[in-house]
Amino acid sequence: MKKELLTMAGVVAVFVAGGVALMQSGLLPEERARDFNALETVSLQNENIVIKEPTRGDNTYIYAINQAAKEAWEIAAQDDEVKAILAQARGGAVTVAAVQPTAVVDAQGNVMHSGSGQVIITSNMQFVDGRPYDSQLKFADVAGKQGESRQRIWDVIVDMDRSAVVDVTQERERIMVQTLRENVVFGDVNMYMLENVAADAGSTIRWLNESSLPHNVVGTYAAESGDTKIDSGFFHLNESFQHTFAEKGVFEYHCTIHAEEGMKGTITFS
Repeated sequence: MKKELLTMAGVVAVFVAGGVALMQSGLLPEERARDFNALETVSLQNENIVIKEPTRGDNTYIYAINQAAKEAWEIAAQDDEVKAILAQARGGAVTVAAVQPTAVVDAQGNVMHSGSGQVIITSNMQFVDGRPYDSQLKFADVAGKQGESRQRIWDVIVDMDRSAVVDVTQERERIMVQTLRENVVFGDVNMYMLENVAADAGSTIRWLNESSLPHNVVGTYAAESGDTKIDSGFFHLNESFQHTFAEKGVFEYHCTIHAEEGMKGTITFS
């Protein structure tokens, strides 16, 4: 009995000594929890950095959601396969969205992010009666003709620690075909058609959702009397949104949940 008590005392002594050592080293969960960054103490860093605006000769728009994602794009831009994709996509409307890594800022202002970056490259090409549509015609000029929109998307994964692209995958090509109608913009999976079009001031434009995904129309109508923010809210399959544009101006818009895939458009009113 005495021997058993001595053994038990030894075990207790070991546990006590170990606990003291853990407390002094700060390895106990309770001690480590003091340094845990709770959601209340961190915030997302979202800057939406525009890297390149479209031009008449190069309809490519490049943006990043934060500085770390911009660095991911800079790494991807040096990759030979990515260069070949961009060369292949020329002639259409190209959107390059650097969407990862997500960056968070702690209470002390330190920026933290993972070492994995993601860049989405989208090419939208549109045709009217089989011919490439690369101008800005009026709705009345294309009404009754066949419109076709072709979209290709590449997903580029970047290892930021190695400064290298580690994977590139291409999604199945999406195709939308519609008989064009006056003052109607068709919305399908990740694309609007026609993407760039003109109309008379005073026109009522209708956006029609032809896809199973919800879409919206959000943008700024820059008119002669000033800017107006427009937000349609989400509309679903076979639903639509319409708005009357009373003055001369330009309306640039996008779908907020599919902007990364280049779902945007421009209407010029004269």
